[in-house]
Amino acid sequence: MAKNIVDRVIQYLGIPQNSEEFQWTKTQLYQRRLERVKSFWIIGGVIMLAVAQPAFILAGSFFLTFLSFAFL
Repeated sequence: MAKNIVDRVIQYLGIPQNSEEFQWTKTQLYQRRLERVKSFWIIGGVIMLAVAQPAFILAGSFFLTFLSFAFL
């Protein structure tokens, strides 16, 4: 079975995979949240392209970054 690049990097760096924090990233709830954050970033990026104001782009990027950290 071929491993993806992320699994290879984790193995190369020797990150323990049996920790509670690592196991959380494999749950279905985490994967749904990750998909939602991706959708927020895509929608936010399209809105930023439509508005095309540097201040709005900066504020939107900061807000989406905060949202990503808070949600995940």
